[in-house]
Amino acid sequence: MITDNLPNANVVDVDSYHELAAIKQEELLRQRTAEPPQEEPEVMRAQLALGKRFLNWRTLVPLIIVLAALVFFAQKTNINPQKTWAAIRTANVLFFLVAFAIYYFSFAIRALRWRLLLENVGFTRANGILLPRFWKLVEIIYISFFANSVVPAKLGDLYRAYLLRQEVGVSTTRSVGTVLAERLLDLIVLLLMFIPAIIISLHEHLPQQLQLGLEVTLVLVMTGIIALFILRVWREPIAKLIPLRLRGYYYHLQGGILGSFQRLPSLTALTVGVWLCEGLRFYFIALSLNLIVGDPIHVLTAAIFIGLGEALLTAVPATGGGVGLVEGGMVAMIALFYQGANAPNLTVAAILLDRTISLFSLIAIGSIVFCVAFGRQATRKTRGKENS
Repeated sequence: MITDNLPNANVVDVDSYHELAAIKQEELLRQRTAEPPQEEPEVMRAQLALGKRFLNWRTLVPLIIVLAALVFFAQKTNINPQKTWAAIRTANVLFFLVAFAIYYFSFAIRALRWRLLLENVGFTRANGILLPRFWKLVEIIYISFFANSVVPAKLGDLYRAYLLRQEVGVSTTRSVGTVLAERLLDLIVLLLMFIPAIIISLHEHLPQQLQLGLEVTLVLVMTGIIALFILRVWREPIAKLIPLRLRGYYYHLQGGILGSFQRLPSLTALTVGVWLCEGLRFYFIALSLNLIVGDPIHVLTAAIFIGLGEALLTAVPATGGGVGLVEGGMVAMIALFYQGANAPNLTVAAILLDRTISLFSLIAIGSIVFCVAFGRQATRKTRGKENS
């Protein structure tokens, strides 16, 4: 049985159900009490961690190498900066603005989807948890994307769970579980959209490199599905391999991942919407430069293929925002559909316009949102200390 003596629940050898119930009750009790004063240093460490990671040699050295390689490539391919700039200046501004709006609309869809995932794992009003308002969730997701754009290793995904804990005091581990579930859902839906786009746009002319990339993606998806199956079927045997003091984190993570997959039709529809935004963003960039010619279906599927391929490349945690890998991959993908006399300059113009939206604006606007959000949080904590 669950007793009021919660500290003893962790040392008594009870069955896993009672242990998990005790962990959940302890978490709910923590959520209903005031935030402990020792959380303040943790906030400061988290802020410093982001800055330190950005200035760390593990972040800067790969970035410098990649930028040097891009400069070398630009020189070897005889890219003319004047012609590239001329192509950018002649781009259709209306189409560019539509691409910009579509990209930022995707954050609203992501926020709706994450709210569903959080509710699926029990973060609901009925359980005593009041999730942040919709626009606050958008802000948290946007800051996590900003973090991913300036540091490698997908730090923003962990940062998102941390920011949610700062807002409502929920389990960080379980929140991370929802983010991992979201990533797996992304991979599955992205693959299901990516394959038809390849088949329709390229027909039988599928390059060996793309086939290899597709096989790697399939392996990643299958690995994720197998991992889910193992977590569900061998939950308790895995738990016994984990030290007792860490077992609560395991149950939270496992519950966060598996519990997320409820209301699957709604989650799938929102995920399709997210990736349609990614593909349509590049579609309007291509239209603004008249980059891809042909019938409307070909232009649409080719642009979606390039946009989704770019999204896959950003998932590789080599550099912040996938700098270098994304640009190189986009050059190869665009070359499959456009090889005119001005191809190098027009390709670079398309990449610069697209990355202006998906990277440069994210860094510029994200840094402001980040500073404002943490300034607001620091002020709130200072007032809380003064009132206590």
